[in-house]
Amino acid sequence: MLSRIRGGWRRFFGRGVLPHQTAFTLLNPLRKLILNPKTLVQRLRLKSNHTVLEVGPGPGYFSVDVAKALTEGHLHLCDIQPEMLAKAKARLEAAGISNVSFHEADASKLPFESEQMDVVFLVAVLGEVEEQADCLAEVFRVLRPGGRLSITEQPGDPDLVPQHQIRELAHSVGFSEEETFGSSRNFTVNFQKPV
Repeated sequence: MLSRIRGGWRRFFGRGVLPHQTAFTLLNPLRKLILNPKTLVQRLRLKSNHTVLEVGPGPGYFSVDVAKALTEGHLHLCDIQPEMLAKAKARLEAAGISNVSFHEADASKLPFESEQMDVVFLVAVLGEVEEQADCLAEVFRVLRPGGRLSITEQPGDPDLVPQHQIRELAHSVGFSEEETFGSSRNFTVNFQKPV
């Protein structure tokens, strides 16, 4: 029994996809001290009618505020774990939000038509993706020309991808950099798909 508990904590603190059983940790109100969801919404430069994709939403910590900003738009949540999507759905429904759809998929094989999204964002997710270049190539494909890719990394994440590596990956698939917010270990970098 004790070895199973230790093994679970190793998975929690280790690298890779965060197990859905530990999703409650992502809803800790103290996370606002690292990045408030309202601040992220500002960084995403959303318009009310945007179609937005959140890759790896977990239990929907940022999703509620993003969906609220899309008063005439739509938010798609895409996660590899159906249990995480179920938790996000429950959270959004409890908040009375209905402009959201849920998609179980790998980030390297997004289940969307080309040039469908205005904004795609990932928060502390890119480091969990095995094929990062494939993921960003898929994001490039589903974004409309002029669309925005936004990648946020946060301190304490064992899978944190440094800014220089994110820039190299994004540039390699065709993105150009727009702007950067935050510090070296707590940041958001926005990129644009050329028109």
